[in-house]
Amino acid sequence: MNEKAKVLIVEDEAPLRELLKMELARSGYLVQTAASGREGVERYVEECFSVVLLDVKMPEMGGVEALERMREHSSVPEIIMFTGHGDIDTAVRCIKLGAYDYLTKPVKLDELEIVIDKAHEKNHLRRENINLKMAIGKLENHQIIGRSVAIEKILSVVKRWGATEEHVLIFGESGTGKELIARAVHDASRRKDKPFVTVNCGRLDVNTAESELFGHMQGAFTSANKARAGLFELADNGTLFMDEVSEMSLDVQVKLLRIIETGTFRRLGGSRDISVDVRFVFATNKKLQDCVDKGTFREDLFHRINLLPINLPPLRERKEDILPLVLHFLKEKTSSDQPPWEVTDESVAALYSHHWPGNIRELKNVIRRASILALEPVISLDLLPFTPPRQPYPKGGNESVDAGIVPLWMVEKEHIGKVLASVEGNKSLAARILEIDRKTLYTKLERYGLEA
Repeated sequence: MNEKAKVLIVEDEAPLRELLKMELARSGYLVQTAASGREGVERYVEECFSVVLLDVKMPEMGGVEALERMREHSSVPEIIMFTGHGDIDTAVRCIKLGAYDYLTKPVKLDELEIVIDKAHEKNHLRRENINLKMAIGKLENHQIIGRSVAIEKILSVVKRWGATEEHVLIFGESGTGKELIARAVHDASRRKDKPFVTVNCGRLDVNTAESELFGHMQGAFTSANKARAGLFELADNGTLFMDEVSEMSLDVQVKLLRIIETGTFRRLGGSRDISVDVRFVFATNKKLQDCVDKGTFREDLFHRINLLPINLPPLRERKEDILPLVLHFLKEKTSSDQPPWEVTDESVAALYSHHWPGNIRELKNVIRRASILALEPVISLDLLPFTPPRQPYPKGGNESVDAGIVPLWMVEKEHIGKVLASVEGNKSLAARILEIDRKTLYTKLERYGLEA
């Protein structure tokens, strides 16, 4: 792996402890040490390690007891047991308690590094699994769809700013796709293969926000039965996307500013600083300057995170993107054995004329509903949940236009009139001949002024 493990060495013999620390640090590992089992447990629960080297034979608290205590707090770090007095029963017990491996002293340095690297790889996969579980349901449809000038400019900005290490602030109404833009920033950065962790600040309870973000120690509050890593630790070396940042309490804003400035924080109830390397992408659907003026958002935090702003326009201001989005959503609903979906001209006109207060999220739900109600793979006007502005269709006959060219609606109106006349006004039979459902026929009859 590209990044070396963060290792905790728990060894009571000072010469061996210092030798291991020196040699592993020389090989590029981030190393900390503890001189006893009790100190090792304290460091384990207060900081986030990927691998622990734990001696079995130690005074006061032995390695097996320390292993049990560590596993009570967290199962994420991999723990390697090593001892000069190995026996089968102890080894079996350690493995049952969750140890990654059991080594006997003396251990060759190159062999130890191989074991540490394998343990670190397993730890990395475990953390990725945790992040995927947290993001389940959010991982579909990461593609940014659009052909408007506004989207092209935004994607250009995303590509340019993604390559930097500065934090990004995304402005946009609810449903405009701020998380997709945040993921695009992450994918354009050197952190693209590292965690992308999301948190909706608006859903954080004022009493639990610190625990969710910073993690907590065992006993930090009434229900804290185990120590828990926060989202900042899970996003270490990656990107943390903080949506609705304007909803964060002022107390948490102070601590967030400290993390941005120093790269360190403390778990709730902890006494040690934890260092993390996190890039932040913030998003809000409010004007933060207004929040600053009202006193609900810190001015120093606003200026710190507003270095690279991205303004995401609402869907009503980029209507060129509506049809590509519709076709994309319909394509997602189409299986390999189904014919492609079609969208009638009337439906397209209605979609373009709608105001879309819910933006892309509303559009997706409208198309999803229409595709469920449709009896055939056609999005017709009657399937849309809103009434479009009436079009000025003339009530008269077949008015012609220059050079004998007539609009499509005139051709359709004449054809429907002929079919109705041929079946003596039987609308059900006419709908079957026209291969449309009755609701669509009724809509067209009303619009064209054809009463049969």
